[in-house]
Amino acid sequence: MDVKKMVANIPKTSLPMPNPTDAANHAFNRLVDAYKECTIISEQEQTKRENIRAYRDINVKAIEENSVILKDYLEKTFAERAYAIQEMFDRLDKGIESGDTQLMALTIGAIVDITKQSPLEAAKQLIANYHDPNVTMIEI
Repeated sequence: MDVKKMVANIPKTSLPMPNPTDAANHAFNRLVDAYKECTIISEQEQTKRENIRAYRDINVKAIEENSVILKDYLEKTFAERAYAIQEMFDRLDKGIESGDTQLMALTIGAIVDITKQSPLEAAKQLIANYHDPNVTMIEI
């Protein structure tokens, strides 16, 4: 096919020439609309960032509070456990010295019972109680 013939067969329509002022106004309006949309999105994203920072700050504060409580609890618990276990071994030594098998058996049973208890499991419960609004007092 001949390209010149194909072009010649296309009907010619009279399209009005765009008014340069209308084109400039249209372009300017699109630019203004894009700026407004950019400003709105920027404000929305700024609000999201502020919310993320606030969420972070709240969670960091909760972690710090939990850390203080947990540290205090574990220090006291381990000190208490150490004292109790030392006392049990002192009694065991007395049972061994005196040959009192009943005292030895009871003391060994108490030592085993103390060591079976997990301070970390109790700490987990302590933290849960701390966050429970129905718990009004916690003793450590």
